[in-house]
Amino acid sequence: MDKKKRHIGRWIAIALAALVAVCAIGFAVYVNDYYHAAPGNEAYTESSADAAVERGEGYLAFGDPDAQAGFILYPGAKVAFDAYAPLLDQLAAEGVFCAVVEVPFNIAFFAPDAAAKVIEAYPNVKSWYVGGHSLGGVVASGWAADHADTLKGVVLLASYPTADLSQSGLRVLSLYGSEDEVLNRRAYDEAAPKLPADFQEVVIEGGNHGQFGNYGEQAGDGRAAISPEEQWEEAARAIAAFIEST
Repeated sequence: MDKKKRHIGRWIAIALAALVAVCAIGFAVYVNDYYHAAPGNEAYTESSADAAVERGEGYLAFGDPDAQAGFILYPGAKVAFDAYAPLLDQLAAEGVFCAVVEVPFNIAFFAPDAAAKVIEAYPNVKSWYVGGHSLGGVVASGWAADHADTLKGVVLLASYPTADLSQSGLRVLSLYGSEDEVLNRRAYDEAAPKLPADFQEVVIEGGNHGQFGNYGEQAGDGRAAISPEEQWEEAARAIAAFIEST
């Protein structure tokens, strides 16, 4: 009987080990299939005479670190963080110091506190805003809800909050493209009560989901009627205006 139990136990252990191995392989395949920055994107990730770029531990920073306002972006799920360099380059040109954080496996859920290291690294910035693209916005809004006393506002790019920001005292900008077919509009509408009553919404006509970054076409997205450059410029202008108004 004991021999039979040991035999069964051995097969259970083997089955569990196999299951863990399959899950690990599946996870590795999943996280390694992500959107890389498009060719030529490196031009936006290096300093030039017109724009300063600093590589920190786990982030890329753009613009003047002594600026009045700073913005920290969490990338969308399975998108390389440096793919947002063109957008932040445009925003830095508008006078806003900004940074995009690098997150494990390119999924922001694995580093919800990533903004903290940027805030700590740049103490001269007076007012901070956090935000994110798609899933990154969900994570950023959750972090903002827990750190409202250190922030002035939240910027959601084709995203929505799961945390309640309605009474947080934070200002919120919600920005998405008219041709976005990735954003879950039902979830977006259902999240409206979690936003402050005075939140601002801006729709970029002709923009889509993926063009907030520079990583090519995203599966399931609508076809944009404007160029990526136009979407970056319009988004940067809207974010800068929001920050200036708050």
